[in-house]
Order: sequence, then C-alpha cells, then structure tokens
Amino acid sequence: MDSSPNASRSLSVSASIDVLYIEDDRDFAARVASQLERERGRFTVHTESDPRVALDRIRRGDAAFDCVVCDYDMPELDGLDVLSRVRDEFPKLPFILFTERAREEIAGEALSAGATDYLRKGDDATQYRLLATRIENAVELARAIRTPRSEPLETRLSVRERAMDEAPIGIVLTDPHAADNPIVYANEQFTELTGYSRDEAVGRNCRFLQGEATDEAAVDELRAAVEEREPVTTELLNYRKDGSEFWNRVRVAPIFDDDGVIDFFVGFQDDITPRKTYEGLLRSNTARLEALFEHSPDLVVVHEDDGTIQDVNQRMFEELGYSESELVGKTVWDLDPTSEQDRSESFWADLPANEPQRFEGALERRDGTTFPTEVHLIQLNLAGEDLFVAMIRDISDQKAREAELVEQNERLDRFTSVVSHDLRNPLQVAMGRLELVQDECASEHLDDIDRALDRMDDLISDLLVLARDGDDAMTVEPVALSDLARTCWQNVVTDGATLAVETDTVVDVDRDQLQQLLENLFRNAVEHGSTGSRSSSDDAVEHGSTGNQTASGDAVEHGSTGSRTPSDDAAEHGSADGGVTVTVGETDRGFFVEDDGVGIPAEDRDTVFEAGYTTSPQGTGFGLNIVSQVAATHGWEVTVSEGSAGGSRFEFRID
Repeated sequence: MDSSPNASRSLSVSASIDVLYIEDDRDFAARVASQLERERGRFTVHTESDPRVALDRIRRGDAAFDCVVCDYDMPELDGLDVLSRVRDEFPKLPFILFTERAREEIAGEALSAGATDYLRKGDDATQYRLLATRIENAVELARAIRTPRSEPLETRLSVRERAMDEAPIGIVLTDPHAADNPIVYANEQFTELTGYSRDEAVGRNCRFLQGEATDEAAVDELRAAVEEREPVTTELLNYRKDGSEFWNRVRVAPIFDDDGVIDFFVGFQDDITPRKTYEGLLRSNTARLEALFEHSPDLVVVHEDDGTIQDVNQRMFEELGYSESELVGKTVWDLDPTSEQDRSESFWADLPANEPQRFEGALERRDGTTFPTEVHLIQLNLAGEDLFVAMIRDISDQKAREAELVEQNERLDRFTSVVSHDLRNPLQVAMGRLELVQDECASEHLDDIDRALDRMDDLISDLLVLARDGDDAMTVEPVALSDLARTCWQNVVTDGATLAVETDTVVDVDRDQLQQLLENLFRNAVEHGSTGSRSSSDDAVEHGSTGNQTASGDAVEHGSTGSRTPSDDAAEHGSADGGVTVTVGETDRGFFVEDDGVGIPAEDRDTVFEAGYTTSPQGTGFGLNIVSQVAATHGWEVTVSEGSAGGSRFEFRID
C-alpha cells in the first residue's frame, strides 16, 4: 500500500497540487511560492523555514502534500538529511532538491538517495517555470502509478495516459510480463524527442534507441536494476530515428499494484544534450585554464580580500625562490616592498567585481633582490568565495627600455637645440654676409659658397624633421591628394620638371606630414631628373630620359581631355623643355608617385630609405628616410620599383 500522505488524491490532471517548500530564507521562499502559484493556478504552495517543523507537518499529513521542494544549505538539517527522513516514511512522495550549489556530485547523491529531481536555484521567471514543470511532472506520475492492477491493461493505460500525455518530457511504459519487456505506451513528447511514432515504438524494447557510442556500463546498470525490480537513474547517449545523437537522462522505476505485484516499468526520457554539451565545454575550459595556470609564463597568484595567498602557480615560486607551501599563507604585501598594508586593504575592498584592473608594483625574491612588475588583477567568485586572481609579469626589460628611451630623448633634445640654434644661427649669419659680398664684388667662387650654404641649410632642416616629427602629435583628417600635390609642387624648385596629377582620391592623414613626404619625393625626382633639353643623348643618359614625347603624348600622359600647347602645359605644371615628369596617381590600395628620370638600380632599392643614402652631390641623404618614417607613422607600407617610363615609382599601400 502507498504510505504517502497524498494517497487519496484524484488522478485527474486538473486536480489541485499542494507543495511544501522548505527554505530558511523566508523572503526568497515567499517569492518562490508566489511565482509558482502564478505559473500554475492549480498549485498551493506552503512554506516552512525550519526543516524539523516541516518533517512534522509531513508526518501529520495536515495539508496532504503532493510534493516536497527543499533547499540544500540550511543550518539545522541540510537537504539530503531531510530527503533521507522523508524516504524512511514516505518512499513515493515526490521530492525535489532546489539549491544554489551547482556541483554535480550533490545532484548525483540526491538522485541516488531517492530524490525525484534536482534543480539549481535561480531568481528569474525561466527557472520558476522550469521548477513548476518538474513539480507537475513528478506529482502526475505519482498519481498515475496508483491505478489497481485488477483493471484490464487498456483501462490501466488509459487512466495513466491522462496524466502522461500532457507531460513535457518523454514517458514510456513497458510490460515486464511480456517477452523482452516491450514498450506498451509512449507519450507524444517521446515521439518528438526520438523521431519515432508511437506505432514504431510500441512493441519494441527501449534498447532500439541505443547505438555504437552508447556506454555499455550505463546500459548494464539499467538492465541490472530492471532485473532486480529497482528504480534507477542513468545517462545514455542515444540515437534518434534520423541517426542524430542526443544525451538522454533515463529514470526507470517499477509500478506496483495494491497487492505489491509489479504492474509496469515507467521510464522518463529527458533530453539533457544542452547540459552535457555545456559540461563538456566546461571540462575543456577547466583543463585549459588549469594548464594556463600551471604553465603560464606569467606569475599567477590567487589570494583572499585580506591579501592572504591561497594558491600560486609553478612560475611564481620558481621565480621568487620559495616553495609553494612557503608562499601559501603569506600576504601579497609581504612580497611587494612598494605596498603598504593599510593602503592595500583599502585597495582590495574598493575593487569592483569581475572588472580587470592594471597597476604596477614590485616583487621581492627570497634572496632580497627585487624586480618591477605589471599586475592584472580581477576579483572573481570561485566556488562560492570572493577571491582575487593576479597575473603578474616581470617588466624589468620594459623599464630598462623606458629608461634608455628617456635618456635617448634627452640626448635628442640636446641635439635638436644644438642644430636649431648653435648651427643655424651662424649659418644664417654666413648666408647674410654672402649676400653682402655678392653685392660688393664678383667671384667665380661665390656661387659654390652659396650652394654649399644652401645644402647645409637643407641638411639642418632634414635633421630637425627627423628629430622633431617623431614626438609631434598627429592630426589626422581627410586630405585631397591632388590639391596637396599641386601645393607641394609650388614649394619645390622644379628646374624645368613637369607635374601630372591623375587622382581624385582623398586620404586620412596628417596634412603636414603628407606635405613633407610629397615635397621630398618631388625634390628627389627633380634632383635626379633632367635640367636641360631632353633632345641630347648625353642629357638622356645623365638624367634617365627615355626619349622625346610628342605634344599629344604629353597631353594624354597628363590627363588632358583636349588639345594643349606645350606653353599651356608648362604654365600649369612647369617648363616642358626637357624636364623630368613626376606623376601622382592612385592604386586600388593607395597611391603612387613616379617619375621618368634615372630611376633607382634594383640592387639599391632595399637601402634607399636608410638615413644618409643619396646618389646626388646636392642630396642630404635624409629625404627618402623621412618619406619612410611618415609612411610608418601612418601605418602605411611603402615600396620602390621601376616606373612605367623607366624612372622610379614609390607606391604607398594605405589600407
């Protein structure tokens, strides 16, 4: 006979359900009760904060409870203690463990001890809805299995079907009195879960869902329980009709009639594929995190909010010269000579949870030596406890480089001061005196002096650009390449050269730096190009001319859409009398600047951007180096190759 306090309940699926919820947090219990009654109008939820009082109420049967829902962590008795005492007197009363703890060993222990189900707590509508469904399923099953065996099979099944057809999980009934314990009933959810219709499932043993990867040990456990007429819960990898795999939590229990004779076996088929997928991912992530913790090149420390170290990785105690046991129990400021305990305690307390923080400190080795560190710290809740995880990196090399850079910058500042004042001032005096001498007398040496002073001025300007631009903040803005190219051309001594602009592209760039780049390329092309008539073969050899161009050809090359005279072209671009042609155009990934001058030998193209490289007596050797620095500052890639007319082509990839 059923000794549960709800033995007289109706089998109708619309009957009311009385739930006893045991929970020491009264406010949380009230919220759960309210939500459950809102989810299911047929529910009446009674709450009790004292598990001992709750057990007395169950024994008295004062509310004829249909289901018990119990918390795990309670001060007097925990959930498993309550379960054990309920099962001693009421073995068939549905009992669901509802707890904050997520450990699977608790779930396994609860199910092994006879819990009907296990669910992790959650204070949201989805979790309340899931709990309501679990309660309803458990109660309806308990009511369904009390149909007398004296009734015919069809009658007994039809009574149970009223409870099971609406269940949200797969349910089958098998007949242990027939050969091979075949399925005699399967509900609609079972057919949706497996893909088999009722007609395809009825008459077959449940093993037809098993396949190649099904765990034989779990199958043996299930088979042994059925042979012993004992309830069992196990998890199997099963196969749907279409061959796809799914994880199935199978709960099988015998159903006895009033005479204690076995009537059916009931089997619950619960799809737990998402949970198993999550568990696999969790195991994989856990393994990776453990490997990262142990084998990380960084020093890793786990400590409490008072700074007490709980765990360290191997790199930590190897670097500091301590054993692991010597470090555990120390405080983090025992190891950091730059910290102060009062400040540190306040520091930990004020840190927001789950938000990484970065700061610098130092660590002291066992031998007394110290080294600077960069610490990435985050506060996490691990196993129900708020802990801090610090990932620490030795930044000795970085600090040394920073000190070296500071020293270099100081030297650079002194150098810039010398160049801009101590050299340029006397140079300007010399240039001014030269103008006076040129007015007073004539000499064949004065032009050489003038050129030498101009070259010295160019050298100083380029050196200042190299020293200064690296520290200047960039102002990036859209710049029309064609307009800036024409402006730059006016700033360069063209010496009979011609500019052709064949682009309308706009680039995001620091305007001043792009101007410096273009002017240096234009100046480089002019200095290595023709300065006289291009009809002379000597001039062609010296300056890299590839031959005379016709007026129409020149017009085509310069993007003219109509007839232009040489004088017209010269008026816009400079003299057309034999000078080099410089072209600015666009590519699918940026822009280019090319000329038809001498060109750069292939063997020199890897070195042209080095400081000091030049093949011209008038060159400073810094122009192309500045070009490469401007490109690098903007993240561009610059390459040099032969131009379409045999000169030099500088191509900038800016994507």
